[in-house]
Amino acid sequence: MIIVLNGPLGVGKSTLAEALTESIDGCVMLDGDRLIAVNPPQRDELEHLHSTIALLVAHHYRYGYRRFIIDYIWRSPAELADLRRHVLHVDSDIRCFLLTLPAEENLRRIEQRASVRAINELEFERYTFVREREALAANSDMNLGEPFDVSASPAELVEAMLRRLGLR
Repeated sequence: MIIVLNGPLGVGKSTLAEALTESIDGCVMLDGDRLIAVNPPQRDELEHLHSTIALLVAHHYRYGYRRFIIDYIWRSPAELADLRRHVLHVDSDIRCFLLTLPAEENLRRIEQRASVRAINELEFERYTFVREREALAANSDMNLGEPFDVSASPAELVEAMLRRLGLR
């Protein structure tokens, strides 16, 4: 099973992915932002990301891991379809969730995490958040994942997600 967590910056993708990974046996977390963090950046970051994910999923699968949690922001159904195409040869059970949160709460979380970071990127993160929400809103009538509200505590979210996945 491949679990895709989609959503804008600061919504809680990494937090939920980490909590789920700790709650699911034989699970690997693949953080999209970290996988494309290369310098200089690739000309086609999405192709680089999807190829890297496919390589890592196949690698971990050979070593007995059967569940994967991938978090990133996919802005269109075409981007998600491309991810599916890259990993379909390893596993056809791909579940995609679009994490949702009211904008005010999302911004509060961004500001809260900025307060504990060594580098102040608050303005950049606010700008990115607005652009990402706009991109998601422009495709809101299309399938960017099953909506999943992340307003609750991490423990409650993990339980709700595990139930949706049929793992509880």
